[in-house]
This record gives sequence, C-alpha cells and structure tokens, in this order.
Amino acid sequence: MKTFDSYRIINIIFAGVIGLVFIYSCLFLPENGSHLIPSFYTDITHQSSPSLGLSRAFSALVRGQFSLANQFNPYALQIFLFFSFQFIYRLISLNVDRIVFVNRKFWIRTDILLSPFLFLLAFYPLIHFTLQTIVKVIGSIFL
Repeated sequence: MKTFDSYRIINIIFAGVIGLVFIYSCLFLPENGSHLIPSFYTDITHQSSPSLGLSRAFSALVRGQFSLANQFNPYALQIFLFFSFQFIYRLISLNVDRIVFVNRKFWIRTDILLSPFLFLLAFYPLIHFTLQTIVKVIGSIFL
C-alpha cells in the first residue's frame, strides 16, 4: 500500500487543480468568449492586462489552434506549457518511488528548484505588470 506523505498529497492536489484548468479549457469554445471567469481587472479599470484573454487562449491551445491562442493572449503558450509540464511532472511524481533509477530526494530537490524557476519564467509578464500596478497605486496614495 502506498503511503500518503506530504509530497504525494501536494502532487495529487496540484495535478487535480491543473487537470481542472484543462477541463475548463476544453468545455468552452475559444471563439464565443462565454467563459465563466471574466477579467476582473478589465471590468474594474476598463484597461487591459497581460492576463486578458488567457481563458480563451487556453481553450484554443487545447484544440491545437496556436495562432488563434496567440491572438487572444501572446503569453498564453508559455503559461500553457508551464501547466502542461507541471501536470506531467506531478503525475510522474506520484510514481517516483517505483522508478528504480531515480533517487527520490534528488527528484524532490529538483522539483523544488525547477518549479519556481519555470513559474517565474512563464509568469514574468504578469508578475511585472502586477508589481508596476502596485507601485503606481502606492505612488498615487502618497503623492
């Protein structure tokens, strides 16, 4: 029987959440834009953000429509690839104990170093935009 240690539980949760993102993307067609999750930033400020169109772009990407996805959001492919890699990595991590030639501690340490790096690489435009917006808001409060 498998033991459910914290690393295995985290992998199950991450794989489940990412799987739900992919299912959500499959449920809605990219062209009609009837996704359930709106861009709250755009709704509030009436300005676009780097995350605008990500849901529609993901819907296009799961259907292999790369150029359409790029029209909806130019950062979608790198974010989609991050989630795809993470999903596969989480599924493999659930069975890392069964892989004879892989040291579990090395696998976990690699995960700890690689995942945040890939996250920052994939989400850099969104993180940069968010930090700029925070600086503008703080600047407007104090000036």
